[in-house]
Amino acid sequence: MQGNSEQLREVFEHFNSVTDELIRAYKLLESQVAELNGKLQQANDELLQKSEANERLAAKLTALLAAMPVGVVELDREGVVSAVNEAATALLPDLEVKQSWQLDALLDRDAQDGEFLGRRGDGSIVFVSVAEVALQGQGSFVLLVDVTHLRQLHEQLAQQAKLASMGRMAASLAHQIRTPLATALLYAANLCRSDLQEEAKGRFASKVVDRLRALESLVQDMLSFVRSGVVEGVQERFDVGLLLQEVELIVSPLLEKKHLHWQLRVGEAGAVQAVRSDLVGALVNLIENACQFCPDYGQVWLESSVQAGQVLLRVANEGEAIPDGLQQQIFDPFFTTRANGTGLGLAIVKRVVEDMKGSIRYTRDGGMTVFELRIPIAVGAAIKGK
Repeated sequence: MQGNSEQLREVFEHFNSVTDELIRAYKLLESQVAELNGKLQQANDELLQKSEANERLAAKLTALLAAMPVGVVELDREGVVSAVNEAATALLPDLEVKQSWQLDALLDRDAQDGEFLGRRGDGSIVFVSVAEVALQGQGSFVLLVDVTHLRQLHEQLAQQAKLASMGRMAASLAHQIRTPLATALLYAANLCRSDLQEEAKGRFASKVVDRLRALESLVQDMLSFVRSGVVEGVQERFDVGLLLQEVELIVSPLLEKKHLHWQLRVGEAGAVQAVRSDLVGALVNLIENACQFCPDYGQVWLESSVQAGQVLLRVANEGEAIPDGLQQQIFDPFFTTRANGTGLGLAIVKRVVEDMKGSIRYTRDGGMTVFELRIPIAVGAAIKGK
């Protein structure tokens, strides 16, 4: 019996020990569960706060997109419209959600500056600038900006600049006309003198005619300049080499008068499409200008070549370089450094070249003053003059 009692006592003691450990483990587990519940509650509270904040942010973004003057179109990964704001609907009344995004089917590209043309619901034309913002793996946003008002402002600004330029031109023209006109009036008044001898009358009459011819030349230059790109003559395709030989015959007397050394260098053959007389006049104008600034017995030359699909014409002389501060003004109407110049010569040349879709620039080459004309090579029709 005593042995059984001892065993029973040990069993009870072991049971009590195990029970105590279970109670401690339960309490520890209970405290951990309470701690985890607290953390879970805190996480749930934070998640709820973030969810509410996201909802508020989404509401703000929705309100912002609705109020934005910029059209916004949301596209999914497959390029299907998933959302459109009111501004986009106003610019693209035919656009619907869940349809495939096809910009060319909704707007016409404006060839002038790369913008797009569309029509509002009322039928009025609208100019639209389009930009797409890609989202990493989530589709993209297409931004549509109505630039109609900006375009109108640019047109108004260009018109105002043109009017201002015309005003300056009119003032300059009046200044250019005043001197020869006043001189002609003075000589004409002398013709009315009763004591004037026949020889003096002839001399004054000749001077009146000279001044009137100067006025006529100024008016002709002005008319040539204000054509504003309207080609009055008939355009034709002709060989530049033959045209340069014609120019050489025209300017020979002036070159001989100043004892200038002349060279005509015709390189690779090229043909251009233009009004022949306009190009002849432009080249003669440049050569006459070169003769004015070239010292006696100096060099003047005209050369042609073909570069990168363009005919390159270069008129050069040994005159002094144009100061850096004046180089940007030499093609402006009525700008001149000559006392008796009209300031229209280079402006007319620039206009003629631009009418031919070409360009002109001033440069220096080995001590020579050079004007370079680049004119696109013509293709197609047979060359006239061959």
